[in-house]
Amino acid sequence: MNDAAGKSTLMETNALKILVKNTTTAPPDDITLYQSIIRSLMYAMTQTRPDLAFAVSLLSRFASNLSQAHIGAAKRVIRYLKNTRNLGITYNGSQNGDFRGYTDADWAGDHETRASTSAYVFFLFGGTITWKSSRQTTIALSSTESEYYGLTNAAKEAIWLQNLLTELEYEDDEHIPTHIYRDN
Repeated sequence: MNDAAGKSTLMETNALKILVKNTTTAPPDDITLYQSIIRSLMYAMTQTRPDLAFAVSLLSRFASNLSQAHIGAAKRVIRYLKNTRNLGITYNGSQNGDFRGYTDADWAGDHETRASTSAYVFFLFGGTITWKSSRQTTIALSSTESEYYGLTNAAKEAIWLQNLLTELEYEDDEHIPTHIYRDN
C-alpha cells in the first residue's frame, strides 16, 4: 500500500453499520492477511497512537471470520496512518504535571449485541500516558448506565495510575485530585 492515497479520517462515518458479522466462511488467505494487518495496527496503537484504539478494537472483533468490507476498513486505517505518520505523543516538561483523564461511552453502539463501547485516555505533562477503548461486558439499560460504567473503568485506571506514580516517587506540588472529564 505504499502508493495508496492517504485518508484524513480513520473510518467511514457509518462503519458500525457496515462492519457486521460475516455469515459465510472467509478464505484462509484473507484471514491471514487481515490478522496480520490487525497485529500491525495493534502495535502502532499500543506504542504511540491512541487515536487508533476504537478502530482496532472494532476491527479485531472480526479477526476469525471477515468479509471484504472488513479488509477495506483495515486498509483505510493504514491509509489514515500514511496521511498522519508525523503524529505522535509529545510530553512538555515545562507544563505543570496536571494528571487528568477523559472518558466517554456510547449506548448500545454494537448493533448486533446492543453492547456499549467505553473509552478513556489519561494525560500527564501534556502527553498521553494510557488509553483504552473496549466493548462493555454488560448490557446497559440506559445511556446514563453506559456512561457510569465507562466512568467507573476510568476511575479504576486513575487509581492504579496514582499508585504507580506514587511508587515512582512522582510528587505533585499541589497535591490536587485527578480530574476525570466526561461529556455529560
